[in-house]
Amino acid sequence: MGLVPMRVAVWGPFILVNFENGVLPEQESDFDFVGNEWLGSSSQILADGGVDSSLSFLCRREYTIECNWKVFCDNYLDGGYHVPYAHKGLASGLTLDSYSTTIFEKVSIQRCETGSAEKDQDFDRLGSKALYAFVYPNFMINRYGPWMDTNLVLPQGPRKCLVIFDYFLDSSVKGDESFISQSLEDSETVQMEDIKLCEAVQRGLESPAYCSGRYAPQVEKAMHHFHSLVYQNLSD
Repeated sequence: MGLVPMRVAVWGPFILVNFENGVLPEQESDFDFVGNEWLGSSSQILADGGVDSSLSFLCRREYTIECNWKVFCDNYLDGGYHVPYAHKGLASGLTLDSYSTTIFEKVSIQRCETGSAEKDQDFDRLGSKALYAFVYPNFMINRYGPWMDTNLVLPQGPRKCLVIFDYFLDSSVKGDESFISQSLEDSETVQMEDIKLCEAVQRGLESPAYCSGRYAPQVEKAMHHFHSLVYQNLSD
C-alpha cells in the first residue's frame, strides 16, 4: 500500500512537484533539465538574474483581494504601464525608460534598471536593476537588490483571490533589522496600491456599461499573447 510516486525536483529555492504519473529519471534530475522543463528557454536568464538558492526565506504575507485572479495577473503583466501612476514611490527608484518585456514559451520577463547607482542614498532596496518574471499561469518571481519575493495567485471565487507573498533575502543583510523593516514597509505600500487598483478594475468589469478595455499599443502590444492565455484559455 505504498504512496503513489510523483516527480519531485529542485530548481534554485523552489521544490517542484509534477502530478503526472512516473518518477523523474535519475539522469534527468539535474538543474538544467528541471529549469528547462519548468521555465523553458528563460531558465538561464532567471538563473543569471539571481533567482538561485543563495537567498534564504524570511517571511510570508497573504492578501485576500476582491477581484478575479486574472485581474491581478493582468495588472502584473502590463509592462510597467501603471507604475508611474499607481506607484509613485516605486517609480522614483526605477529608470522607466529602460523598462523592457521579453516573452518566452511560458514565462514573461520584465526588466528595468534603477536609479540607485546614480543616487547617494543610505537605503537601497532595489539595487541596480529589477527583474519581474510571470510564470504561466499564476506565479510571479521578483528579483531586486538583495531581495526576491514570489507571488502565488489562488482563485477564491469569480471575484476574489488570495495572493501569497514569500520574501527571500541575501545573507549579507539578514542582520540589518532597520533595512528589513523599511524594505517590507515599502513593499507593503506597493501591494496596497495594487490592491486598490485591482479592486477598482473588478468593479469596472462588473459594470453593465463595460464593453472592453483600451490598450496602449506602444506599451502593451508585447503582452497580448499572455493576456489571451490568461483571459481566454482559463476558466474562473
